[in-house]
Amino acid sequence: MTIVKYISWFACVISVEVILQLLQKGIRTKEKKWIYYFLGFLIKAFAAVALAFCSMAFCSRIFWNLWYLPVVLYAVLLCDALADLAGAILTLIQDHSHARAVTVISLILTTVFVIYGTINMEVILPKNHSYTSEKLKDSHTFVFLADLHYGNPQSEATVEKALYEIAELKPEFVLLGGDITDDRTTSEQMHYIYEAFGKLGVPVYYCYGNHDRQEHADFIGGASYTPEELEETIQENGITILKDEVTVISNDLAVLGREDVSAGNARKAVRDLPSRPDEAYVICVDHSPYNESDIMETGADLQLSGHTHGGQFFPLQYVYRLGVTNIVGEYKVGSTDLYVSPGIAGWYFPFRTVAHCNYEVITLNP
Repeated sequence: MTIVKYISWFACVISVEVILQLLQKGIRTKEKKWIYYFLGFLIKAFAAVALAFCSMAFCSRIFWNLWYLPVVLYAVLLCDALADLAGAILTLIQDHSHARAVTVISLILTTVFVIYGTINMEVILPKNHSYTSEKLKDSHTFVFLADLHYGNPQSEATVEKALYEIAELKPEFVLLGGDITDDRTTSEQMHYIYEAFGKLGVPVYYCYGNHDRQEHADFIGGASYTPEELEETIQENGITILKDEVTVISNDLAVLGREDVSAGNARKAVRDLPSRPDEAYVICVDHSPYNESDIMETGADLQLSGHTHGGQFFPLQYVYRLGVTNIVGEYKVGSTDLYVSPGIAGWYFPFRTVAHCNYEVITLNP
């Protein structure tokens, strides 16, 4: 993220916070009953969650062209809602207006929340995992990452540092689980990032996500590159694309890469997938973790997915769980171990308040 974007982001947050406090000044001065603060908490908390959900879950021309404003409003309203909750508690303890205290609490919470969420998006950490199987004859260590959305939330220096760390690990291979690029990624950025992955010095395997081919770029002025240019660039840099294909890593290990569900009919049914080595440990890479029947039918030993960003904004991880179970972390689906990564970055907004940005260092042992 550039200095200009940082300044714009924080200026927007400060402006919205000041406007909200000025709008409420007269109302809060008159508030003397805890119920008024509590109602304010409920209304603002609901509005904050709704804004976060719409910003992340909807492909909307309106939301995609409001810059960072929806998430700025989410952050400010959520913190102000918590300040109102504190006001309700203070009023129950001492029955008089606590307008000044509530305003100070709101300012402190917003400052801490926004600084934490901004820094959290700019810090990429390795996360270690280990799996064992009788199918494995040797140990294998590799890196899995997804949801870089290159060109959007993180600075080039942050991404370059993570790629340097991955290269220093000297993994056996690297798996890219989709959304490496994004609807807003420029052609130059797309070429740069795949060239960088091609220089890691190890085999790299890639599966598509729902943003890589810029299917929704019409919302924001049009695509910067064609799907054909994307595929050509990936392959030119020595990266193997797996679209419902199997690659054999060794005599005891194979990788099945799935086409993304956003490809529609281009994604094969499980029954039409190529056969895999009978005795080998099979890793399935599928950008989306939702289709449990597919996961069980593939019969893979381990599936690695991304897509969810772990919710990205608190408390979306809990909202998502109302309809989807596989949000982030480790699960068991039939006989398959499923790991859903929170992603190495987040989507578009320079802000992350749920989970850390991770690349996954995975070790398989006999």
